[in-house]
Amino acid sequence: MAKKNFSAGTTKSGVLNNDGGEKLREIQAKTQYNFKYIPKDKIIPNPKNEQYSQDGIEALKESILVNGLRHNLSVLYDAETDLYRLISGERRYHAICQMTDKEYRNNFPAGIPCKIEKSDISAIDEEIMLISANHDVRESSMEVKRWEVSRLLELYEAKKLNGEIKNIHAEIANQLNISERQARKYTTAEKLIPELSELLNSNGIDLNQADKFGKLDEDAQKTILSIIQKNGTIENAEFQSIKKLSEERADEAREYKKQLDSATREIEDKQHTIELLEQKINNFQNSDKSSTDQEPNKDDMVKFAMQAKEKAEREKAKMEAQVEKLKQQQKEKEQRQTSISDSELKRINSIAKLEQSLNLLENNFDVLKNNKAIIRNDAELKIRVEILKNRLVDLIENL
Repeated sequence: MAKKNFSAGTTKSGVLNNDGGEKLREIQAKTQYNFKYIPKDKIIPNPKNEQYSQDGIEALKESILVNGLRHNLSVLYDAETDLYRLISGERRYHAICQMTDKEYRNNFPAGIPCKIEKSDISAIDEEIMLISANHDVRESSMEVKRWEVSRLLELYEAKKLNGEIKNIHAEIANQLNISERQARKYTTAEKLIPELSELLNSNGIDLNQADKFGKLDEDAQKTILSIIQKNGTIENAEFQSIKKLSEERADEAREYKKQLDSATREIEDKQHTIELLEQKINNFQNSDKSSTDQEPNKDDMVKFAMQAKEKAEREKAKMEAQVEKLKQQQKEKEQRQTSISDSELKRINSIAKLEQSLNLLENNFDVLKNNKAIIRNDAELKIRVEILKNRLVDLIENL
């Protein structure tokens, strides 16, 4: 007898129309992860899917008509409306809805195959599930991938505040099937200035570069942008020079904050001292004047307190002047022209070349020093010394 092959609820010619077919479908729904055939009019789109492109629907419809539905839809059941809300499969759903009634009946006589997710989940978990499901079935652009990480970061921060998770980037990595390190790189990329961010979206720079650039301050990123716009790329030596300048500015900013915080605390201490002395003077002046024995002593104490108060006020005024000076200096730095001049770019390039030349000189000197025992003749020694000489000339020219 020929071997028969049946899938749940169907025969070779189509869906069973008797009770046996319905029972088979019920068995399937129980055994295959809450799988169920659902009529298209019982399924509703998910507004959160709007972030994802819905183009190519017509082509997808033709593909489903020819090849069938290769991936089931994923839905959540809403008991209040008795409808199923899409989690994954928005484009497939819209493609099916564009079919004629005849095409729909021929291809989905029992309804659209769907996996029903657990309905007792929070709105946060639903959106996490939606992002993860869309990521699994789509070839997303860099811009969409960045949005996915950024949105998951917000959602998992809320879960962390509730004590539900500990490591946000580990959770993001798990949902998007990427490494935790890569998840952190996407996060750092959100610190890019708008122009570099757009370059990342358009593949003008890669994620590794975005991670390095995003760790630098705004001025450094603008310098990097100018070099890329001018040369189409940025050399590692140039980047390292810019990074060094950025770190120096960061050190200056930390020192400024340290001085400002110290001066501010000192001003607050002086103000507190002045208020205490004012209170003391007031108490002395309002004390019982009938106690003549204490009158001379009281006058001295008032005098000393007033002198101390005047000294504290002078010191406070001096510190306030220092704070204003610090703030003015910082303001002048921030108001400097942010565009990068050709001379500044040339200076950065010169620093980079100088560092390169120095590294080459050191490397060649080490080669000569470490291999002197195996140099076979004077001619070979002369060649190696000549190379070292050329590196020294390069270094001097770049000074």
